[in-house]
Amino acid sequence: MIVGIGVDILEVSRIKKEQSRRILSEQELKIFDSFSLESRQLEFLAGRFTLKEAVIKAIGRTNYRVGMRDITIINDETGMPQIIEPNIETLKIHITLSHEKDYCIGMCIIENV
Repeated sequence: MIVGIGVDILEVSRIKKEQSRRILSEQELKIFDSFSLESRQLEFLAGRFTLKEAVIKAIGRTNYRVGMRDITIINDETGMPQIIEPNIETLKIHITLSHEKDYCIGMCIIENV
């Protein structure tokens, strides 16, 4: 059964590189720092921000609470983003991310297991 839905959209130009330490987990910061182009860093940061905002909105409908840095999202072998943390045994967290020119949008659906 679906227990929460969240969505967030962001204009990439609104995100600033200095916000990375407030938004990204330690594991995500390593990926962020590995990008040589600032434009790629900002695209990555904006995508993680929208996904995390969507997760926070969706999880807010449950008994759990998380902050931005409590959430770790890593791409799988096919390039699709996956939630690594938090790993809540009673919940299945589905996420998706899309970029279009100057915008990115993140969506989250949470199910009871």
